[in-house]
Amino acid sequence: MAVQAEAPNVAMEGCDVFMVPYRFDAKELRWTPTGEAAAAVKMSREAAKSWRIVVGNQGVPLSEIRSASTLGPNFLVLDLIKHGQIGLRCDDESGLKQFATELSKRRADYERFEQYEQSSVQSYFQYYAKLSNQQNMLQDSVRTSTYQRAIVENPDDFQGKVVMDLGAGSGILSFFSVQAGAEKVHAVEASSMAEVVRLLSNANPFLTKKVEVISRPVETITTSELDGQVDVLVSEPIGTFLFNERMIESYLCARDRFLKPGGKMFPNVGTICIAPFSDSLLHWEQQNKNGFWKNTNFYGIDLTAAVQRCTREHFRQPVVDYINPDCLVSKCIEKRFDFKTITIESLHTIEIPFDFEISQPCLVHGIAGWFDAFFEGTNQTVVLSTAPTCPGTHWYQIRFLLEVPLAVNAGQHVEGTLKMEANNLQSYYISIFMRIQGTNISSSAPCIDLKDPEYRFYTSANSYCPPGTGQNAAPQAAPPAQSQLQYQQAHFAQTQNVLPGQAAFTPAQPAPAWEAGAHGAPVPGAPMGQPMTNGFAPHA
Repeated sequence: MAVQAEAPNVAMEGCDVFMVPYRFDAKELRWTPTGEAAAAVKMSREAAKSWRIVVGNQGVPLSEIRSASTLGPNFLVLDLIKHGQIGLRCDDESGLKQFATELSKRRADYERFEQYEQSSVQSYFQYYAKLSNQQNMLQDSVRTSTYQRAIVENPDDFQGKVVMDLGAGSGILSFFSVQAGAEKVHAVEASSMAEVVRLLSNANPFLTKKVEVISRPVETITTSELDGQVDVLVSEPIGTFLFNERMIESYLCARDRFLKPGGKMFPNVGTICIAPFSDSLLHWEQQNKNGFWKNTNFYGIDLTAAVQRCTREHFRQPVVDYINPDCLVSKCIEKRFDFKTITIESLHTIEIPFDFEISQPCLVHGIAGWFDAFFEGTNQTVVLSTAPTCPGTHWYQIRFLLEVPLAVNAGQHVEGTLKMEANNLQSYYISIFMRIQGTNISSSAPCIDLKDPEYRFYTSANSYCPPGTGQNAAPQAAPPAQSQLQYQQAHFAQTQNVLPGQAAFTPAQPAPAWEAGAHGAPVPGAPMGQPMTNGFAPHA
């Protein structure tokens, strides 16, 4: 029944049932007992992410199980990849159901963790194991102070409670939880940064007996190791455009397995906001990065055959930088994700349909995006916004470029879909299709790689700095979250949310005369307020 287990058996809570193993006899076409006596069936962990079903002293790794199904009320069939099938008969129907349920959950967690390329997982943990990268996040004062405010100013949710800090990093959210009165904090950190959490906890006496560090991925932890479920789940699982790195899926995994019914999540809601933008300089930059490959005599070699591939490569890169709100040519729309209710599977494909009314004649060069995170506590609600109208953060904003821009007149609608497809690199491929409503004029961005952005903030091309951020300053120069309110009022007014106040809207800059027009037609630099055409035919 596969190989001998190399580690002591660790029974999962509620999974100790007694069964007789069977094998399928292909000659007689029936299941026959193996001759072994009834044995305890458990789940055992050999390493951080290696689980197996153990019957007596023999085990089957989860990686070898193709599927598991029940035949009748008390017979479980394990379909193995290499060794045929194994049947398990149990006299206790409820015990079999419980075991089958736990097996299904464990296999789902295993498959979710194992789906990523190991090189991606390794580089991910190596990145977050560096103090310099932790420092960059800690010095983002908007991020850090917003989390502190969300936790400390909701004492009713933390005082005397058991908390799990998922992806603890340097441990700052664990420490805030203790400051808010938590009785116990499980700091889960899979990278070697867990050693720093222990170091800082031991150096601060008020933390020493409160913070327990678990240095493994959350998918490999059992409820019995935590002495039960937790009251509160805190995490900073947010990546670029909210979902890059796919850490939110681990956040939901922790919710499903460790959070008590009615428990609190910080954050509990995230929103993605998108809006069309017009930025002729940015588009021209990307379009002309192929200049080297236009060389017809590079040491005697004609390189021009690679020009088109180079252009596509640059347009596949999203651009991460601070966006001047003046570039936005419509109000944004948002898609809301309730972390208390959404499923992991629902995040494998995300579609955001849109219908934007364009505010002035312009070339639409693509879609801009950012996110907000909400901490809806018992005492108060705190919002972390990365909108262009708010102080800057280390997440910046993001833009997805159309290789062929659309020329649109004021009052016209641009409709389409932004689609995100999860990949095994802990990220997403993004495609965009947009069309001028009522016409057949359209453009698209077929395959943008969210994991491979261009960080334009670090170049001299973008001189814009968001409110509250010094010229060419790092994100940590932004004021604390308490000062975000005045900026959030303008932001939420533009998204038609609840806060009062109306932000002024400034038209985008005109396209320069040297820009290639929509669909490749030459378009002179038309001043704002003048009708635009799409090369093929004018449109109303």
